[in-house]
Amino acid sequence: MSNRIVVVGAGKVGTALAVLLKQAGFDIAGIASRTLASAKKAADRLTPSPPFSDKAETLIPRGDIVLLTTKDDAIHEACSDIAGKGGFCEGQVVLHVSGSLPSSILSPAGERGCHTGSMHPLQSFANVDMAIQRLAGATFCLEGTPEAVKTATELAGALKGHVMTIRTEDKPIYHAAAVIASNFFVSIIDMSLKFYEAIGIDHEKGLEALLPLISGSLANIRELGPVKALTGPIARGDAGVVQSHLDTIARVLPEYLPAYTALARLNVGVGLRKGTLTEKAGKNILGLLKKQAVPR
Repeated sequence: MSNRIVVVGAGKVGTALAVLLKQAGFDIAGIASRTLASAKKAADRLTPSPPFSDKAETLIPRGDIVLLTTKDDAIHEACSDIAGKGGFCEGQVVLHVSGSLPSSILSPAGERGCHTGSMHPLQSFANVDMAIQRLAGATFCLEGTPEAVKTATELAGALKGHVMTIRTEDKPIYHAAAVIASNFFVSIIDMSLKFYEAIGIDHEKGLEALLPLISGSLANIRELGPVKALTGPIARGDAGVVQSHLDTIARVLPEYLPAYTALARLNVGVGLRKGTLTEKAGKNILGLLKKQAVPR
């Protein structure tokens, strides 16, 4: 695999990939972005600074690998624009890093003889420095043409990452799983803090109190898997506790009642699989959840 890479998109992931791949021995042949200022900002993180431009089509012929790291809703437009201006070269490997979009969105590059694929890092990044720290060793989900997947596997290996491959048509369900584990998890913690705020515990103290519990739960999942890690009243079949939750939430924070009942139903399923929740107790709790009226 040739080591000449052009990065199109100078955001968090694009900049971090450029820095890390440069450190791994790859030649960053150019960095392009929608604005010249953002392209220069990313290029300035590398020494020596590679060529940069706000016109991707002028830099892409320099590379054997093109990483499209723009925002998701700009990937197809950027790819089409570059292809229309003759930027892609036959035989290049073109990869995007979106978790939700399939490699087929790069069809304009494919029509010009490029190998197309996606290489999504299964990680979250708040800023560039955090992305640089967390990309190395991350798991990358790959899909696309055989040559593109081969190249993406080698790039992930250079980042000391792990890989898993999926079918192109399975990209949406793969991404939904990631959203549940990451984004929905954030909302669940926010919901917990709202409950604490309702009884006078401020956000900072509430989070400080919950973090050890969260860390302990994650450690249990890591060691035992999610089913065996389940604890709490539903896992024990304690319908009285569940009823007290339902009554109090309906009175104090009724807007969160649908979320609680939906999550409690999932807990019942996990508790049954664990074996600590009996069928009878599970049906009893499901009955309580079903009877709970949606708040007026």
